[in-house]
Amino acid sequence: MLALNHTLVGAAIGSQIDNIPAVIGLAVVSHFVLDFLPHVDQGSEFSREELKPTFKYFLAAIDIFASFLIIILILMARPGLNSIPVITGAITGLLIDLIFNVPFWESWVKKVRPLSYIYYFHNKIQEPLKKYQYSIGIPLQLIIIFTSIWFLIK
Repeated sequence: MLALNHTLVGAAIGSQIDNIPAVIGLAVVSHFVLDFLPHVDQGSEFSREELKPTFKYFLAAIDIFASFLIIILILMARPGLNSIPVITGAITGLLIDLIFNVPFWESWVKKVRPLSYIYYFHNKIQEPLKKYQYSIGIPLQLIIIFTSIWFLIK
């Protein structure tokens, strides 16, 4: 799933709940739920040849930057919105991908228990629905993005 989806859903959770531990828990759970749904992201096969790692990380960086830019713009437009749970939800919603996909430490954390179990689970839940990643995944991601933004701006 795109970072945009993870951060916006986490931020939307934070916009509805002021309890930080609840926001953290729900944002982490939302990450796994979103990754279970059919989706397209930098790890998807855009062509027969896989994208080069450098280009994948470049796309991921743009995705993350755009995600937080949108959240910052929404927070600026809604000054009454409590920014702490929103930002906490956004970061926590993306945290699983940050733990397992940042090249500086990804090989290390994939070998350390209990993180290795979480990594295995995280990869396994994304497998069953890959054949639907384009036909269902793209429209579903757009629905998630717009629904999350609606919760943030309402």
